[in-house]
Amino acid sequence: MCGIIGYTGKPDVTASLIGGLEKLEYRGYDSAGIALAVRGGISVIKSVGRISQLTDKLKDVKLSASCGIGHTRWATHGKPTEINCHPHLSFGGRCAVVHNGIIENCRELHKLCELRGITPVSDTDSELIAHLLELNYDGDALKAVRKTSEMLKGSFAVGALFADRPEEIYAFRRLSPLLVGVGEGYTCLASDGCAAEAKDVYVMGDGQYARLSPSGAEFYIRGRRAAVKKISGFGTGGGGKEGYEHYMLKEILEQPEAAARTIEALQTKRLRGELLMLGCGSSYHAAMSAIPLAEQCTGKPAHAITAGEFICSVRTGGRGRTAVLISQSGETADTVSAAHEAEKRGWTTFGIANVQKSSLTRVCRRYALTHAGPEISVATTKGFTSQVAALAAMLATGSLREEVRKLPFAIERALNTDDAAAAAELFKPGRAAFFIGRRTDLAVALEGALKLREITYIPAFGLSAGELKHGSISLIEDGMPVVLIHTDPALKDKSLLTAATVKARGGTVIAVTHDEEVAAFADLALRLPPVHPLLSSAVSVVPLQLLAYHTAVRLGTDVDKPRNLAKSVTVE
Repeated sequence: MCGIIGYTGKPDVTASLIGGLEKLEYRGYDSAGIALAVRGGISVIKSVGRISQLTDKLKDVKLSASCGIGHTRWATHGKPTEINCHPHLSFGGRCAVVHNGIIENCRELHKLCELRGITPVSDTDSELIAHLLELNYDGDALKAVRKTSEMLKGSFAVGALFADRPEEIYAFRRLSPLLVGVGEGYTCLASDGCAAEAKDVYVMGDGQYARLSPSGAEFYIRGRRAAVKKISGFGTGGGGKEGYEHYMLKEILEQPEAAARTIEALQTKRLRGELLMLGCGSSYHAAMSAIPLAEQCTGKPAHAITAGEFICSVRTGGRGRTAVLISQSGETADTVSAAHEAEKRGWTTFGIANVQKSSLTRVCRRYALTHAGPEISVATTKGFTSQVAALAAMLATGSLREEVRKLPFAIERALNTDDAAAAAELFKPGRAAFFIGRRTDLAVALEGALKLREITYIPAFGLSAGELKHGSISLIEDGMPVVLIHTDPALKDKSLLTAATVKARGGTVIAVTHDEEVAAFADLALRLPPVHPLLSSAVSVVPLQLLAYHTAVRLGTDVDKPRNLAKSVTVE
C-alpha cells in the first residue's frame, strides 16, 4: 500500500520528491520520508503523519541534492512510528531503501543479520533489505541488488541509494508494481503512474532490476540486459478539488459523467457464459450487484466471491468458464494474484480496471476499462458506480440495454436527495447501525455500510434483510438506525415486513427507495428515481454515499484520508 518516488538529475530534488509524494497521498499512508544523496553520505528525513508535517520538518534542513528517494508508508510490519518510517538506512549508512510489499521470510533474514552482528532498530521487514544490500555490496551495486533480490521471498518494489554513487538510484521488483520514467535530463522512479510525469514511462518486469542515472535507465534480469516496454495511458492525478471542500464530494458529483463515459465506451463489449466475479472491498460489492443481471441475461449460473477467498479455494478447473476480475487501480494484490491463479486453473480471465497499463490488465487475457477518471479520495464512489455501469453495459441484453443508457440520468437525479444530511444526524459515534437489502440491494447494503465504516468509524453492518432475524436482530434497540434498501417491486411485501420488525423493536428505519408505500412506512426516506431493479445498484448507492459523507463531516473525521486505510491495497 506504500507509495514510492525517486528522482535523479533534478536540480532541487527535495521539492520534486515532496511533489511526487503529494500525488501519492490518495493511496493512504500514516508516515512519510525522503533520503537524499548528499556530499559525504545519505541524509534521511522522515515524519509520522501527513506530508505537510514532513514539509515542516524540512524547513529546518538545508541540504542541496539532485538525487533522492521518498516514501509514504501504510503500516504492515510495525506501528506507525518515526523509527519504522521509510527510508531505512543500512547498518553502516552506505545504503538507503524504500519498499512497498511484504517480505515473507523476514524472520529468517532477521536471524541472518543478527549472526552478522547487525541489530535492526525498527520493527519493519523493509529495514532488512537495506542491511542485505550493504552486506552484499563489494563495489558492484548491480551485483548487490541482484543478490539481495534473490534472497527475498514475498512481494517487493524497492528503490535504493548507495552513498558512494550519489547520482544513481537502483530499483528491483517482484509482484509489486514499479515504474521508471525518463525525462529531459532526469530519470524518475514511482510506484504508480500518478507520480511518473516523465515523457517516456516504462513498467519494470517481474524479477527485473535497474540502474537509474540522469541520462536514462538500464534494465536487467538474471545478470543480463533486459528489454522493457514503453507505455502510456497513466493519469497524472486529479485536477484539484475545484472549490469543493473534499475530493469525496467532488467525486460523488462526477458520477453521472463517469458512468456515461464508461457505458459509451463498453457498449460493444460482451460478457457471456458461466461467470465467476472476483474483487475486494467495493469491487467485490460491484461484482455481487451484477449477479442477478448476469444470470438473467446469460441464462447461466453466476457467482461472486472475494479475490482472497478464491486464492485459498479448492483448485477446481475453470475450463469453459470466465473469471471476471475487478479492481479500480488494477494493482490490488489479492485480485492480481487471483488472476494468476485463475489462469493456472484454466479459466478465461477478463479484467475490469480504471487504469489501462496496470498489473491486472497485463495479466488478464481480455479486459475492459472503466472511465471514472482519477479518484483521489480513499473511499471510492465514482469508482464503484463506474464498475457497476461497466458490468451492466457488458451484460445487458434486449430492452435492458436501453435501460443501461438511462443510468447516468438516474444517477444525476439521485444526487438531488434532500434528506441525506438529515439522516446523518441519526448516526452516533460508537453506536452500531444496520444496512439491509435483498438480491441487488444486498450488495448496496454492504457498500453503504462499508462507506459509513470507512470514513466515520461507526460500526455499521451490512447483511441480507432475510438474515436480520437470524441472530443480528438481538442488537436492535431504541433509536438504532437501520437503512433498508428497496428497489425490487417483487420484494415489496418482504421489505414492509422487515421494516415492521425493526420498528417493533425500537429501531429507526431509513428507507432508500422509489416506492411510496415503503417510504411512507419508514421513519425517514431517501427517495430514488424509478430504475430497473437489476440495474439499481448504480443509483441506490448514491444516497448512501451522501449519507456517509455528511455523517463524516458532522463528526469531523478526515473524509478523504481515513485512518488506517490505503487507496490501493498492494499487499496480500
